[in-house]
Amino acid sequence: MSGLHQQRSSWPPRRWGVVGFAAYVLLSLGLVLLLLIDPLIDGPSGLIKLAWFTSAPLSHGLDPCAWDYEGSWRIGSVSGDPRQLNFSVEPAINCATLSNITAVSFVADPFLYVPDNGTSAPAGSALAKLAGSESGSAVPWFAFFEMKNLGPYKGELGTAVSYDRGASWRYLGPALVEPFHLSYPLVMYDKDSNQYLMFAETIGSKEGSIRVYGTSAEAFPFGWKVVATKYPADPGWPSTRRWFQFGMPAKYVDTSPVYYRDRWWIFTTRVGTPPAGQPKYTLLLYTAETLLGEWKPHPAALAGVPYAPAPGGRVPFGIDADKRTARNGGRPFVLDGTIYRWAQDCTHYYGEAMTLLRADVADEQSYKESEVVRYEPTRDGVTWRSQRLHHVDVQRLPDGSWWGFADGDRYADGHMHFLAKEKWFVDLKAVVRQLILIQLGVVLMAAALLTAATSTAAAYVARRLFVCFPSSAGSAVGTALGRLRLATSKLQLAMPTSSAAAVGGGGGLLGTVAAVVVMLAAAVAVAVGLMAAFPALVPCPRWTISVPPLPTSPHFVPDRPFLDPAAPYDVTNLTVITGCSHGFFDRLENLVGSLQYWAPRSPVVVYDLGFTSAQLAQMRCWQGVEVRRFPWERYPAYVRERTNYAFKALVVQLGVEEAAKAALWLDCGLEVRSPLTPFAASMAAHGHVSAQQSTSPGRQGWPQGHMAEKYQAPYLNMTQAEYERVRYLPYCAAGVQGFVRGSAAHRLILLPAVACSLDKDRCIAPPGHSRDQHCYEQTAYTLNIRRHNFSTCLPREYGATSSTRKTSYDPRQSSAPIVVASRRHRQPKPYRPLLRRRPACRPDPPSNPWPSLASERADSSMWHASLGTRMQGYGRALLDFAVQAGCCAGLHVLAQTLLWAQVLAVLWHAQAESLVASGHRLLAFALPLPTLLRMTTTARGGAWGGGGGGGGGGGESLLRRAKTLLATAAAASAYLAIVSVATMRMTCNVV
Repeated sequence: MSGLHQQRSSWPPRRWGVVGFAAYVLLSLGLVLLLLIDPLIDGPSGLIKLAWFTSAPLSHGLDPCAWDYEGSWRIGSVSGDPRQLNFSVEPAINCATLSNITAVSFVADPFLYVPDNGTSAPAGSALAKLAGSESGSAVPWFAFFEMKNLGPYKGELGTAVSYDRGASWRYLGPALVEPFHLSYPLVMYDKDSNQYLMFAETIGSKEGSIRVYGTSAEAFPFGWKVVATKYPADPGWPSTRRWFQFGMPAKYVDTSPVYYRDRWWIFTTRVGTPPAGQPKYTLLLYTAETLLGEWKPHPAALAGVPYAPAPGGRVPFGIDADKRTARNGGRPFVLDGTIYRWAQDCTHYYGEAMTLLRADVADEQSYKESEVVRYEPTRDGVTWRSQRLHHVDVQRLPDGSWWGFADGDRYADGHMHFLAKEKWFVDLKAVVRQLILIQLGVVLMAAALLTAATSTAAAYVARRLFVCFPSSAGSAVGTALGRLRLATSKLQLAMPTSSAAAVGGGGGLLGTVAAVVVMLAAAVAVAVGLMAAFPALVPCPRWTISVPPLPTSPHFVPDRPFLDPAAPYDVTNLTVITGCSHGFFDRLENLVGSLQYWAPRSPVVVYDLGFTSAQLAQMRCWQGVEVRRFPWERYPAYVRERTNYAFKALVVQLGVEEAAKAALWLDCGLEVRSPLTPFAASMAAHGHVSAQQSTSPGRQGWPQGHMAEKYQAPYLNMTQAEYERVRYLPYCAAGVQGFVRGSAAHRLILLPAVACSLDKDRCIAPPGHSRDQHCYEQTAYTLNIRRHNFSTCLPREYGATSSTRKTSYDPRQSSAPIVVASRRHRQPKPYRPLLRRRPACRPDPPSNPWPSLASERADSSMWHASLGTRMQGYGRALLDFAVQAGCCAGLHVLAQTLLWAQVLAVLWHAQAESLVASGHRLLAFALPLPTLLRMTTTARGGAWGGGGGGGGGGGESLLRRAKTLLATAAAASAYLAIVSVATMRMTCNVV
């Protein structure tokens, strides 16, 4: 009873226990509160940043043209009347233009300066030297722009020059660098001060001023220094500033002067805080006799502007507070005697559109504007201004024509990069918050129940309740409770403290069964752990791979296969080619490791489609691998948009042309699981090889519409009868395509696919294309393969199985007849540890043969960046491993061996303790187990005697308990064997 009393008195806890419990509750509540506040502060990443836990930058890459949360802006040219602008198809200046000098993620806010547009270059000046050094008498045009320098990760101002009237541009270097962010470099020549002036956005200085920079004609386009700091008269800021903004200076952006009616009209935009009742943007207007002289507020600005959220419904100073028009978007100009001003439309997001406004009234007392034209992004997903457009600068040239710049972005913002990099961490914080709440609720509920069960009040209520019962009922309840307490105490005393003690006598049969269950679980766990950590130690003979007919498109071999008259071909020097971008680097490592193991004599060529400089340096150290640069500049701009897959057939064609004779393209997401002999045999016999897929051109896109029938079949000159014959035949994988140069397959399959890739609208990416309706180059390959009756699409289960659980767990063990498996984003990547590198080769990014222009867009694998999808990927990996383990005969044998090893070890240990206790110490460690058991039958007493007094009772007890243990273990072993056989029969043929 004393033991039970001690157990009951352990709850409620004593003083230190109460303090610890209270601290635990407070800590949990604090963490929950913190995680509740987290998403409300500095979204979307939240208050707790992933950057706290890593030294690598999360918001941007490090190579030229690397990804950046802020976007991927670039500069295009515009021409024609500003009211009817023509935009260039290709960007004129982008991050690649600057890559040899400065690594930037984007360029934006461009301004054009043409020296002979009212000015001339002094003899001996930097401008004159530039004009004469490269183009004789040609007048150089200059571009000034913001560039996001990835080193300090801030905006700087760069400059570039053109000697062919804007047809091409050469980057000269940084024009102005400050310790803070710079943008909007509006440059002009000021006759009054006889110098060049630059009005740049400098709110990063936190001075509440507008800085005016100047440089001499001799130093231009460099040598910029502050020549004036303007603190414009702005009564609107003090009157709208809130108490929590006390001491904060005003923020002025995009200052833009224009000369009109014998004076300067200076537009600037004040940035406010909408939650404080301030407009996001307020347009201010000043006039001045000279740019460096006094700026006087225009009377129209002093009258203020309506704004409903502001106190009194009006901003006391400004001429516009509309988010559509209040922020300047380029250099104002005078046309037909009227001021025109560019404005950014920021109604919903930054860069939504550009608006050209005309000053209908611009005099000494009034200023009123109206919209002339609105320019919006193309929203086509391809062009440089597809999703955002926020700046235009056009100027009239001496010949009367108009020419200038605009900037744009292919993407709505850099949020997609955040999704790809950090969304999983945001999801993790939300899951942790929920788990803390759940466990806190469970613990508090358990504490409340335990406290209530042992409290005096509860006992008193129970006694009063029993008094109210009839004596017989009360006696029955009391008897039942007493028996329950007695049974509980006996169960507690019978619980084994170890498996040996349980088998040895504590707990009887129940303890023995419990111990065997524990040993069985331990045996399986250790066996699985050994298989996972050291797969070579656990032999797993391959089971027969079934190739069932696919339900929608069974394996197809034509009745009269195409015969290449030039076959057979010599493919002994088969080259394997692949290519991808930086987001797929782990997949590439896995593929190359598998090729090094299963095709060690085949040269491997990797095309750089957007790797980082560090990744390029690593690949140059891989054994048997050659890295080549893919020449993007040879092809149209849309080829860079990897979601239309136009690049793939072009890379294959380039690889076939550069290979010795034959080349095999394998996607980076694949892995080789056995020798490439079946692929080589097909290429030798037919000049081509591929692998079958699960659906077909006629089923891709139903019911939305079939791109294959509407676009690609006509483009490939297929008749309707030909298309009807092949439309439901299965796809041949674009991820596995092998060609012999000069073969019929090269001419009839690859070259038409290349032509399709170079015709965007009619074939590879027609209007409205998507993965739901279109398989891009795979459709082009398949239609020609089926049309010409090639029998070179190997069965899917052999050539490109997506069921990685069908492969052997040990990557060194052949998975034949499987040749290639599709690993893609699944984990683990078994061949990464086998990747071989050249001895003594150290990655050295500065020595790369070409600059890395890393991908400007988020990885196409962004869809699996969330925590849930990542966990699902790991869950599938565990499922694959479960199937592989269940089908591994070596694992089952190892589990049985470990089970019996534990049983024998327990028996030996128990008898050894008995002999030691009886004084036979040497025998305990010298005799084998069978001898010990035989001695037990004649022994007297002992540790296993269970307290049996003598006369051999202890030995008989030991033998009886040993037999019980052996019988229980045999039953467990039989059960494990039955489960093993059933598992292998049920799972080993799962596709």
